[in-house]
Amino acid sequence: MDREVAMSAVVCEKEKQMHAVTDASTEKSARKQFTRQTGQALIALGTFFKHIPPFNEAIDKTTGDTLISIGRKLKK
Repeated sequence: MDREVAMSAVVCEKEKQMHAVTDASTEKSARKQFTRQTGQALIALGTFFKHIPPFNEAIDKTTGDTLISIGRKLKK
């Protein structure tokens, strides 16, 4: 009986370790995807501000350039 309990405890511990690794990799993957999508959105917004007439007249050109630059860094 004690042997079964010990084996059960070992199995439970290994399962916890596997779940911890899976959770960490899922979190990194989600963070990477969020960062990449944020970069894409900033690039699109910067391009929008630079090239669409109502916005490029009201918003400084450097604002669009800055958004594009930040977006490219995040997208890497």
